[in-house]
Amino acid sequence: MPDDKIQREIEDILARLDDFVPEESVASRMRRRSSDAAASFLRAVLSPIAGISLRNVMMTALLLIVIGFLGMRVNPFVGRWLLVGGVILLLTTIALSVFHKPAPPALEKRWRGQPLDLNEPTLGDRLRAWLQTKRRPRP
Repeated sequence: MPDDKIQREIEDILARLDDFVPEESVASRMRRRSSDAAASFLRAVLSPIAGISLRNVMMTALLLIVIGFLGMRVNPFVGRWLLVGGVILLLTTIALSVFHKPAPPALEKRWRGQPLDLNEPTLGDRLRAWLQTKRRPRP
């Protein structure tokens, strides 16, 4: 009976597979779970911050400086600290923008050896093309 032979072969493979994959210890399971929890916590905390650009931080610093300057007339203590915080934030963003390494250039997409351009023409490009067709003298 070929079905019995196939069944025995499958059971033999499954038995060897159980011996091949060792059981995970409790300590390694707990370590993996705790590192997964820490990674998800950090991801949840840092994901909103990752979307902030240096330009946004610099504009916030300038806004803090203006509010601190104007706030010194209302409450000198709070206004002074807002002004100092804005200046520190502005100097930090300037330093970060100076010492920041630019991202590596993106690889050019190619199809069959030819560069692939998936960008649609901008409104300015379309207007320029339309104006060039209007300027051509008609024969």
